[in-house]
Amino acid sequence: MAAFDHVIVGAGISGMTAAILLAEQGRSVAVAESFRKPAPTIRGFRRKGVHFDTGVHYVGGLGRGQVLDAYFAHLGLDRLLTTVPYKADGFDVIAFEESGREFRMPNGYQACRDYLCAEFPEETKAVDTYFREIRRNFDASPFLNFERAFSMDGFLHDDTITLQNFLDSITDNATLKTLFSYQCLLYGVPPHNALLSTHSLVAGSYCRSAHTIRGGGHALAKAYEKRLAELGVGLFCNCEAGDIVLSPEKRLRGVQLSTGEVLETGSCIWTAQPSALADAVPEGVFRPSYRLRLRELRGSASGTMLFGVSDSPVPELDGRCRYIWPGGDFESKLEGDPLPDDNLIYLSSCLDQKSGKTVITVIFPGTIASFARWEQSAYGDRPESYKNFKRQLAEKLVATLRRRCPELSGVDFLECATPLTVRDYCSTPQGALYGLRHSNDQYNPAPVTKLDGLYLAGQGIVAPGVLGAVVSAYLACGIILGHESLHQELRQCA
Repeated sequence: MAAFDHVIVGAGISGMTAAILLAEQGRSVAVAESFRKPAPTIRGFRRKGVHFDTGVHYVGGLGRGQVLDAYFAHLGLDRLLTTVPYKADGFDVIAFEESGREFRMPNGYQACRDYLCAEFPEETKAVDTYFREIRRNFDASPFLNFERAFSMDGFLHDDTITLQNFLDSITDNATLKTLFSYQCLLYGVPPHNALLSTHSLVAGSYCRSAHTIRGGGHALAKAYEKRLAELGVGLFCNCEAGDIVLSPEKRLRGVQLSTGEVLETGSCIWTAQPSALADAVPEGVFRPSYRLRLRELRGSASGTMLFGVSDSPVPELDGRCRYIWPGGDFESKLEGDPLPDDNLIYLSSCLDQKSGKTVITVIFPGTIASFARWEQSAYGDRPESYKNFKRQLAEKLVATLRRRCPELSGVDFLECATPLTVRDYCSTPQGALYGLRHSNDQYNPAPVTKLDGLYLAGQGIVAPGVLGAVVSAYLACGIILGHESLHQELRQCA
């Protein structure tokens, strides 16, 4: 039985961040991961000699001295990564098919504000109100604004205001509301359920800056792996965490792996799906209502993804992402099952360093409902009926792309991922693309549990995305190490 000061369950962004923070303090740390390598969600995959990115298309707040840059510097990751800025004059392009209008969102609050005021001169008051509220919510958190004196009160937001209610209160312009809302696609919750506080964290980070990482998610995963190795963190891959082991006195004693080995510890940070914790903790530790709540947590929107390759860059996607908006509402796109011709299309690209080819990722949002008949099947062991359905669906989606996105005429699409693929590959409920949903109709768990020494982290605890996963690890580790000292160190890195 190996003994550690801390055991982390899950080697995603949050788990590896927590491991680095604790190991940097001289603690002995082990990380248990069910997949054969850390960070399976963001590592990507290879087909025909080309690497396809699956988790890091672009990230916000990675400009010099900005929030994510400060976190990476504090973790010792900045020296291992090369960041690439997106186009400052339009990192996101939102194309409205019905009107033929395109909007290019520039970097910076002031630039975004000035651009939208020029496009909607009669809506200056609404634009100013929107950006003022986004900035206020973002700057209120000491985990995002290191100049703010640390206080847990500053971390709490008013979670009663939805994005839709806020937008309805400031404007009646449907096009402007869509432009204020499109970033809800980056966390998979429609505006009528999206919390204004959560939207502010996501939109605020991208308003500051938009970057990608050279080598994508694979490069980020490798940087984390190198830091774990430098700090002597014990990495137990291909070992699913089973039961939380208690002492006769009902205290945390360790984590049992699927191999039968027990990692002995008095401190565990659980970054895997919170719903799995309900079965891992012995009966009698959690209240039945809490255990039921963990099991019933819902994920964000899912979607079907296409992965393509081009011998040359696609100018419309060079240094920018593209959203094809057909009209309608976000609810039907994210929580319905729209036909390909009626669905929103999200497009991004990156350069595969080894092959020199441009890799294209396409996402059609939707739910897992169309695949319900195969829910009991497993990745790599699907029935022939599923394979036929998937092939026919991919053909329809490619045909739709050829018609609606002529700029992709030279792209060869090699792979398709359905919500079932996402569910099994990313271990997310309902094939959620962005983990647990952050919404007004779901109360996600706090980092502290009823079992002394057992904590929760992950993007479902605080906020979605890379930044949300990193912040959640700092929140959990701050409880262990002290928030003030971490906050002061981060301030020096900003």
